[in-house]
Amino acid sequence: MKVSLVICTYNRINTLPATLRSVELLRYPKLEVIVVDGPSTDGTFEYLEREWKDKIKLCKCDEANLSKSRNIGIKNACGDIICFTDDDGVPESDWLDALVIAYTNPKVGAAGGWVRDHTGVNYQTKYIISSRNSTSEVMIDDPSILPDAKPDADTFLAVIGVNSSFRKTALLDVGGFDEEYAYFLDETDVIIRMIDAGYSVEMIPHAEVHHKYAPSHIRSDKKIIQSWMEVIKSTTYFIIKNMTKNEQLPEKIKSIWEQQQGRRGETNYYLNAGLINQDKYDSLMSEIDQGYHNGLFDAFANTPRQLIGEFKETAWQAFPRKLLAEQRLHLAFVTALYPPRHCGGVAVFIYNLAIQLAQYGHEVTVITQAENGSGHTVDFEDGVWVHRLPNDDNVAFELPTDMPDMPEMPKKVAGRVLAELNRINCHRQFHYVIGSIWDLDLAAVIASKKYRTAMYLVTNYKIMEKSKSEWRANHEFYVGHVQKMINAEMWALKNVTHVLSSTKAILSDTEKAYDLNINRNKLTVLPFGVPDENLPPKTQNPTEVYLLYVGRFEHRKGIDLLLEILPDLMEKYPQLVVTCIGDKALQAINGKTYEELFLEKHADKSWLSRVSFPGHVDDQTLEQSYATCDIFVAPSRYESFGLIYLEAMRFGKPCIGTTAGGIPEVICDQKTGLLVPPDNAQALQNALITLIADKNLRQQLGQAGRCRYLENFTTEIFAKKFESLIYKLIK
Repeated sequence: MKVSLVICTYNRINTLPATLRSVELLRYPKLEVIVVDGPSTDGTFEYLEREWKDKIKLCKCDEANLSKSRNIGIKNACGDIICFTDDDGVPESDWLDALVIAYTNPKVGAAGGWVRDHTGVNYQTKYIISSRNSTSEVMIDDPSILPDAKPDADTFLAVIGVNSSFRKTALLDVGGFDEEYAYFLDETDVIIRMIDAGYSVEMIPHAEVHHKYAPSHIRSDKKIIQSWMEVIKSTTYFIIKNMTKNEQLPEKIKSIWEQQQGRRGETNYYLNAGLINQDKYDSLMSEIDQGYHNGLFDAFANTPRQLIGEFKETAWQAFPRKLLAEQRLHLAFVTALYPPRHCGGVAVFIYNLAIQLAQYGHEVTVITQAENGSGHTVDFEDGVWVHRLPNDDNVAFELPTDMPDMPEMPKKVAGRVLAELNRINCHRQFHYVIGSIWDLDLAAVIASKKYRTAMYLVTNYKIMEKSKSEWRANHEFYVGHVQKMINAEMWALKNVTHVLSSTKAILSDTEKAYDLNINRNKLTVLPFGVPDENLPPKTQNPTEVYLLYVGRFEHRKGIDLLLEILPDLMEKYPQLVVTCIGDKALQAINGKTYEELFLEKHADKSWLSRVSFPGHVDDQTLEQSYATCDIFVAPSRYESFGLIYLEAMRFGKPCIGTTAGGIPEVICDQKTGLLVPPDNAQALQNALITLIADKNLRQQLGQAGRCRYLENFTTEIFAKKFESLIYKLIK
């Protein structure tokens, strides 16, 4: 069966793009998409013409009338089934596959599914039982109590507009939508006419749509009513128009009055709660009365319904999906941090990789931790499903019996990840679940043996143990946390489906630390990549030399070495300007931070005004800092890879790093930057002097660094290699 999906939109430029991105991921093959734009004034039509013109059937409706827009969509639909979702709806990828099954029964005229609310976790509607008095129960779990509605039935199974579908022949048989309903009860009215015509209605719980509520001319962003006019008018019209022969008009008028009283009570609440002012209150109360009179008049005066009428068939226009090299991959990435939270390292690579793979047309899910105080949410961002799990015992977690002995907090985090995967796998059907070794968020997933898993090697507890003297100083923490995590890391290396390594160095160092040889058949060395950000630098003083450091202010990152040599450099080179960006709150010695110690020691120096410590900065500021600097330095004592060097190289900046860990696999010494031994302040100072004094060398190394980045380390290169690897593994 062919499916025509109709999306009616009106001033929703902020939400419509996400809806259309999610529609691109629908798996059902025989699909066309019709978008009907109302009298939008926010650039919606221009956006659709620019971005989607050759992919969709683009139509216009000259008034803000949802039923009229839907009828325009029906007139342009060629499918056997006509589906509807809203311009703030985000369907699961298997939505249409589930709905279409209902139509194998020739008696079914309409079918819908369950709807998640704005959280993406809780439900807005489940089974819906509506009545001819316009009331509905929407959260029914038990299918055994659903009415088997026949013609003239008072109660019946209904659907909600954001997740509804109709057999085209049945929809045309009853005349489509009644354009008297500009808003509200429009699809329920269609359902009544279908039931009275002898059709049946099905509800498929598995056919899910996420309803990401957006404000409109009817309700504000806080869901406060802006106008009762169409709601009351539609309610009055609906109740009168759908009377059966056995019902009495006085009973119906009473039902309408009860509906009015309910709206008055809601309006009183808004006023008493301070959500609206007196003028708005008076306007809303007046609309309740006026809407009633308008609906009553239209129900009796306009006896013939305003139905779809005759129209000419249009040609089928298949909706194109992303062209993939092979099959569409269903991938889940697990990371503790994810934007908009501040994150670095492997979290940045996962973020960029997830978005790039989604752009290729793959179904990508990210499971991450929510910010403190935030609830459990699911959002569709940049084509990626992002699940944020709070650190809350009320959130389900699953701990398989084969789980290693881990500290309580990371163990529960891992259990929540598994529970979330199990909750959504019925829709997503994951091919692979990917994470990193740090904190082992993958532990429960690996132990479950339900999913194929890939784990990236990054700086781990075993490698960090040598440089963390404070760990051993706290015996209870060392035994109860560090040692347990080290043992769990060893277990994960042996049990994960596949091991990923960004550099040969972190692989070699991990194997050496654990006295372990990882099976080469389950191992791939796959360097990371970052997206290109070729920003123009800010206008700076051409006589000055700008030095940039990015990283946490901690011993492993070598910030102490840089701060040790800075005073001599600042005295010798009055043109030198230094910026140190990163988390500066970590304590160094005596309860003070590296910044505090540096500022106290050199408070009387005139050059101090040329050194700044802005701490954390937003992405735009960070990228501009890379674009503007002349030299990038990060004298880390260990990096498994070194994101910061790539971020500088993409802007054509010469880098100074160390020979530790995977850094030499990113920076080519004397070609794209300079490498010095780790923990060697004098060598670091000499390298800086070399670049400060030689502008031509800076430019030569920087240009070579950008070429190396473009040839080896873009997100596109990373994503294509990753894609090819997963194809190979699932075969």
